[in-house]
Amino acid sequence: MADRSAGTEMPSGNERPGDNRYGFKRSEEEEWLLVHDSAVTNTNPNSMVTVTINTARICTNMSNVEFKRLVMRLRDTAVLLIRERISDVSRWDSATRIRAKTWFGRADDALREKLAIGLPKLQSSMEQLRAEKIIRWDQQTNQGLTCAIVVDAGTTDAAVCKPDSHKRFIAIYPHFCTLPDVYVSGNCKLKAVIHECTHYVDTFNSVDTIYGFGDALARWGQSAPDLAWCNADSIACFIAHFDNIEDFQKKGIW
Repeated sequence: MADRSAGTEMPSGNERPGDNRYGFKRSEEEEWLLVHDSAVTNTNPNSMVTVTINTARICTNMSNVEFKRLVMRLRDTAVLLIRERISDVSRWDSATRIRAKTWFGRADDALREKLAIGLPKLQSSMEQLRAEKIIRWDQQTNQGLTCAIVVDAGTTDAAVCKPDSHKRFIAIYPHFCTLPDVYVSGNCKLKAVIHECTHYVDTFNSVDTIYGFGDALARWGQSAPDLAWCNADSIACFIAHFDNIEDFQKKGIW
C-alpha cells in the first residue's frame, strides 16, 4: 500500500478491502492506494519493485475520494433522469413532445425513434462508468487511448476518445471542477457527464456543433433541427434541463 497523505501509518496486515455503496475498496475510501495485492514477502536479495504513483488531485478543491463519490452520485442521478426520459419517449405525450421541440426543434416520429434507440444505450453506458476511469486530463497518455490529448485551454470541461468508447474513459479538465454539481437551468457537472457519454459511438455518437445550456441553445435547435438531435448539449438538456430547481428537487434524486 502507498499512503497519499503526509502521514506514514499503515493499516494492519489483517485488514481486507471492503465494499461500499459505490464499490470502492476500503483502501480507496481511506485514500490508500493498492500497489501490490499480495501477502507474500519478497525474499529475493537486492530485488525491488518500482512503482510510480500519480497522487495529483483530479480537482484541486476536493480529495480524489470525494471526487469519486461525487462522480458516482452524478452518474446515478443521470441514470435516473435517463430512465425517466425513456418512459417519456415511450408515452410521447404532449409534455414530452414540447420538451423535444424545445431542444431539437422537432417532435416527429423520426426523432422519437432516434431517442428510443439512443437513450437506453446511453443509460447502459453510464451504468458502466467506473470512478477509476474518470481521470485527470493529463493522465490520458497512461491509459492506452488512441486519441491525441486535447490541450487544456481553460474552458474545456471534459473529453472522451471516440475510437475508444468501449473503454468508458472520461478525461476531466480543471474547468469542470469549477462548475456547480447540479444547476438544472445552466451548465453543471451533471450535464457535463451526460454530455460526454452521448459522444460514445455506441450511444448517440454525438458531436459538438454548438455549445450551450439555455435559451440560446433552444433557439438554435429551432433553426437547425437536422443538427440538434445529434448535438451533445442538446441531448444533455433534453435529459437534465429544468426551468427551476424546485421541479428537479421534488424528484428526490439528489
